[in-house]
Amino acid sequence: MGFLLFFGIQNTNAQTLTQLTSEQWRPGEVSVWESDFTSRDRFSAYEKTHHYGGSLASYDLDGDGEPELIVGAGEGSAPVVKVFSLRGELKNSFFAYEKSFMGGVRVSAGDINGDGTADIVVSPGPGREPMIRVFDGRGGFTTPNGFLAYNQTFRGGIHVVVGDMNGDGKDEIVTTPGAEGGPHVRVFDATFKAIADTFAFDAGMRDGITPAIIRTSSGNEIVISVESWSEPVVKRFVMRDGVLHLVHAFLAFDKDWKHGVTVEAVDINDDGIDEIAAHGNGGGVPELRILSPNGDVLSKYMIHDPTYRGGLSVAQIPGMKKIVSISRTPLVVGPLNNEKVIHVNITQQRLYAFEHGRLANTFLISSGIYRYPTPIVDSEVMEKIPIMDYRWSYGPGNPDNYNLPNVRWNLRFWPHFYLHSTYWHNNFGHRMSHGCVNISIPNAEWLFNFAEVGTPVKTFYAN
Repeated sequence: MGFLLFFGIQNTNAQTLTQLTSEQWRPGEVSVWESDFTSRDRFSAYEKTHHYGGSLASYDLDGDGEPELIVGAGEGSAPVVKVFSLRGELKNSFFAYEKSFMGGVRVSAGDINGDGTADIVVSPGPGREPMIRVFDGRGGFTTPNGFLAYNQTFRGGIHVVVGDMNGDGKDEIVTTPGAEGGPHVRVFDATFKAIADTFAFDAGMRDGITPAIIRTSSGNEIVISVESWSEPVVKRFVMRDGVLHLVHAFLAFDKDWKHGVTVEAVDINDDGIDEIAAHGNGGGVPELRILSPNGDVLSKYMIHDPTYRGGLSVAQIPGMKKIVSISRTPLVVGPLNNEKVIHVNITQQRLYAFEHGRLANTFLISSGIYRYPTPIVDSEVMEKIPIMDYRWSYGPGNPDNYNLPNVRWNLRFWPHFYLHSTYWHNNFGHRMSHGCVNISIPNAEWLFNFAEVGTPVKTFYAN
């Protein structure tokens, strides 16, 4: 499995950690490519210990005629925004949200109020209320408190792009929610009033969606793709009279691709009409596809080594045939062969619960002591029992005998072995049991509600 890197993010369920293997991260290096991806310049946007990558945008922030590169730190790190010259010189940096927030920040840029000066628009990654903030080109607040793009309770992360959707010479703000939010596309004007919205997919879909804005011969269009698990459908919408109309839909990858799709606007042939750059969101090969607006595959590139399984962010440098890229914290980090999967790492004394390839929750557990080890199995949840008693005798007077009544939230995963809550100790992270997997009461209740009979359970040793 490789080296594991842990970082904290909050999802809608709990404070959690996620894991990155050595295949899922690369140094936070920005590559400035020629449009045919045959040559590049590159520079480090972060120190060597930063493995979370970032999101990219490019815009002329200071009005000197040369675009800058804007990098928002990836999920798992503090929400710092950095501004670089095309040569990699750091020109500015600022925090988009409080420093303690570790969900990262997504970035875009444009001219929101039509005053001829640049605005940097940011949105939070997972773990924070869905607040959009706008900064001037120097990183100063233009709207100190920002605005909420969705319900305040939503914590799944927000994607944001900027572009003129109604031809009034001002850029609108387009937002989409991450996992657990419905596929709700919203368009906001300079006063942060919602002027258009639509559900790009079935309203019950909860796999997240990502946006881009492309230039076409008839005006700008919004491009939407799915973040993970669902079929890799890409849809184009045009805004007319405050209504978003579906123009076209196509598959960016094969139908069974479950690694999600992120789309970005690129102008490969410098004709003023954008193509669509599409790539997965982790767990799959790092192929970047250049697609026509109708979904025709124009070219394919491997801009990372073939073993890389992390995410990616791509942006076009305005007015130039150059494209920038950076690695990014993957959204898909778990198995994709089942909707839900439970992994118990005995070495780490930690349980991982995955849903649709994403990490839904993880927490410390206590497995069996060396004398009574937890079995190493590829199994499944065989039975769910809300309350049960645990009693066993190894003989009269044996100190290993136990009698534990009224144990809640029991999931049987092997004959006589359970994942269950534990009220008699709080020493999670250390071997304590007679073979079952001990879990704190709140985490056991969460897992009991998460799992279904038949949910795969795998126990294993791994560093």
